[in-house]
Amino acid sequence: MRHYLAVPMTVTFLACALGNVLGYTYFKGIVADMYYGSYSLPTYVTHWNGDAFVKTTVVPLILMFCINLLVLVNKMSLSPLKFLRRDLKRRQKKAFKLNTKIGILKRFRLRVIFQNMPNYVTIIIGVLFANFLLLFGFMFGPLLDHYQEEITSNLICQYQYVLKAPQETDTPGAEKYSVASLKTVDDKRKSEDVTVYGVVPDSAYLDLNFDGGVVISNAYAEKFGLSAGDTLRVKEAYGDKEYSFPIKGVHYYPAGIAVFMEQSAFHSTFDQSADAFNGYFSNQKITDIEDLYVATTITVDDMTKTSRQLKQSMGNMMVLFLVFGVAMFMLIVYLLSKIILEKNAQSISMTKILGYSNREINSLYITTTSLVVIGSMLLTIPLCAYLMKTVCVYIFSDYSGWFAYYVPLTVYVKMFLLGVCSYLAVAYLQTRSIKGVPLGEALKNVE
Repeated sequence: MRHYLAVPMTVTFLACALGNVLGYTYFKGIVADMYYGSYSLPTYVTHWNGDAFVKTTVVPLILMFCINLLVLVNKMSLSPLKFLRRDLKRRQKKAFKLNTKIGILKRFRLRVIFQNMPNYVTIIIGVLFANFLLLFGFMFGPLLDHYQEEITSNLICQYQYVLKAPQETDTPGAEKYSVASLKTVDDKRKSEDVTVYGVVPDSAYLDLNFDGGVVISNAYAEKFGLSAGDTLRVKEAYGDKEYSFPIKGVHYYPAGIAVFMEQSAFHSTFDQSADAFNGYFSNQKITDIEDLYVATTITVDDMTKTSRQLKQSMGNMMVLFLVFGVAMFMLIVYLLSKIILEKNAQSISMTKILGYSNREINSLYITTTSLVVIGSMLLTIPLCAYLMKTVCVYIFSDYSGWFAYYVPLTVYVKMFLLGVCSYLAVAYLQTRSIKGVPLGEALKNVE
């Protein structure tokens, strides 16, 4: 037991030690660059993290020890005769019959799949995790680019001004509006800020049909699962008073959680005078109002600031996900396909004795694994897309505002092509392994 436990435990220990060294040296610098590129924060100080040490070092060592111990205890209970016969299974599974109308080479490939089903299932699961990492790395940039494009293409106007007190302007096209900040009311999600706009009739900037109710932004509708016909509930930001409005429509406004209502209804709801206002919509910069009276000016740059900051700060991390995704894919496929070839070394040797060429043997074993790997990619990419959408919707729901989930088709094409190219490198290594199987291996069959 000590003999067979020594190698895997030593390798795991060295891997954990190397991981800790790299984590506190090289990779620390990568994370530090992201830290400095994201926020205006003071110089960081490196501290040893006990929780991270337990999760990344102690737990893997314990898992490796327990798994290998259980496997060895199970195998060591077999008789010496079974070891001499290389029969390490407690029960011999009978191969079920295949239709003789199927070609012999196709039947051979099916036998290879059935005999190595646990390894192929593991390959499918490994490809799923690897594709999930790849999708996360590939989707982040296009998602933020799409978010920026949607915001800039669906702005109410080029300049939104929020005033501290009503002020008149002679700027052509400037349109008065009223605005207030409330809080969402939802039993499933935490409360967050919602901007309520009071819009003048026949607005030049918003073509909305209120019909005695309110119109909400599509960001509000998607995040909270609302639609026309539902009742909207909001409350005061610094009080307990709640408001309920019938939702008459959804306006495509992805920039934020917003509610639009007629300005007259706005005044009556919030007890304001009929001529009150505290903002301007304008496509031109207003210069005849003193800065003293301007509380906020919202421009395209302000709207896209969050996405630009995220892209800058998270860009390096996405590269890490891509690298680890490809590495994970290649390692899992290589190791498991190597195990499959080693288990079938006697069969491969026998086919060589019978006169089959290396190319024909490759078509039996490498092609079989290739079909499983490519099939796994085609199967798991849509599954990853569904899982990623579910995860992103759940994560985004905890943040203020709303990022609509978006992944272009080109991302999935890149994932598939990268997986195929990675597997070609693995397949090349496996063809060399088949060439190295000696003819004498078939003579070691002691049955």
